[in-house]
Amino acid sequence: MGLRRTLLPSSSARKRPRPLLGRDDEGQANTLLLFGLTLALLALTLLFVRVGAANDTRSRVQTAADAAALAAVGALQDEAAQEMVEGGIPYPWFDEEVAEGRAEEYARANGAVLTDIRASDNSLGRYGNIVRVEVRGAVCQRELEEDGSRHWNDVVCDGSEDETDTVVGNASAIAIVRVPHDCGVDGGVMDCGGGPVTDVESAKRLVAVHLVDQEGRYRFDPDSYFGGGAVVNCSSLGSLHPAMCAVHNRLQEEFGGFYISAGGRRTEPGSDHHTGQAVDYMMVSDLGAVPTPQMHQTAVTVINWIIPRARELRVKGIIYDHHIWNAAFDPVGPWESVRRFHQDTGNNTQDHVDHIHLAAGEGNMQ
Repeated sequence: MGLRRTLLPSSSARKRPRPLLGRDDEGQANTLLLFGLTLALLALTLLFVRVGAANDTRSRVQTAADAAALAAVGALQDEAAQEMVEGGIPYPWFDEEVAEGRAEEYARANGAVLTDIRASDNSLGRYGNIVRVEVRGAVCQRELEEDGSRHWNDVVCDGSEDETDTVVGNASAIAIVRVPHDCGVDGGVMDCGGGPVTDVESAKRLVAVHLVDQEGRYRFDPDSYFGGGAVVNCSSLGSLHPAMCAVHNRLQEEFGGFYISAGGRRTEPGSDHHTGQAVDYMMVSDLGAVPTPQMHQTAVTVINWIIPRARELRVKGIIYDHHIWNAAFDPVGPWESVRRFHQDTGNNTQDHVDHIHLAAGEGNMQ
C-alpha cells in the first residue's frame, strides 16, 4: 500500500491580504493638499476683506476731509457774497472761528474729527482764501467684547477714549475761494457783466469754491496790514493799453487789492499815462502821505515779483520811493540792488513815495 502525499502551498503562493482603506500615501497627500488649499483660500479671503475694509475707510476719511475743507472756505464765500449784495468789492477774509466751526460740523457729519486747520493765500498772507484741513477717522477699531455686547467698530472717537486700540488714519484736503475780478460798482450796486447782483444766492454762484492741490505761498496772518484797496477792472482805469491791462489783471490775481486806490489813463502829454500805458498804485489813503513799514514792504514785494517777469509782461519800467527801474537799461534783480535814484523834489507824490508808477506797453518808458 503506497503512501499518499499531501502538497502544501508554498509561501509565495499564499494569498496576500488586502490593504486597509485610506492608508495609502497618495490618499494622504491629496487630503493634506485639499486642507492646505482651503487654509490658503481662507487666508486670502480674510486679506481681501481687510484690504477692502481699509480702502473703504480711507475713502470715507478722505471724503470727510474734502467736505470739511469746502465747508471752511464756504464761510468765506458767504462773506464775499454778502459784500457784493451790499455793493462792496468782495474781500473774503479768513475768520478762523467761523471756518473751524463749519469744518468740524462737516467732518463729524462724514464720520471724522477735525484735527487741524490753517489758511494761506498768494496775497502776502492778508486774506487766507486758501484753507487746508486735516481730519482723522471717527471710527476706532477695537476687539469684540467678550460677552458679545458690542461690535468692534461701534465706537465714535472724540478723543476721550482710553481703551481705543487703533484709530483709523488721517486725511487732508485744501480748498480755495476765488472772487470774480470783472465786477464793478455802479451807483452803489455791484455789476459783474451779467447785470446787477441783488441777492446772496446769485452772488454766491459768482464766487468760485473748489478743491486744489497746494496751499498758497503766504501763511495767513490776521495781524498783517490790509490794504483795503478796490480790486478794479481795466475799464475803471480808462482806455488802458492791452499790455498794461494784462499786467494789471495779473497783479489782481497775484496780490489782490495791494493798493489803496489806482489811477490809469489821463491827459498828460509826454507820459505813459497819456497813452494808457501806465497805472499809479497808491499805497496810502492820503495823497502825499508816507506808507507804513508794512505797506512799503508790500510795495517792494510786488515790485520784486514784477521785475523778473518784465519781459514776459512787456513792462517798461517802475518808479517808486525816489527810485526808478527801466527795463531797457537796468539789470534784472531785487529792487534794492537794481534801482537807480530818480529825484527828490520834496513832494511825496512827485517823488513817487506814496505810490508805485508802473508802465507797460510799446516803446521806451516815458
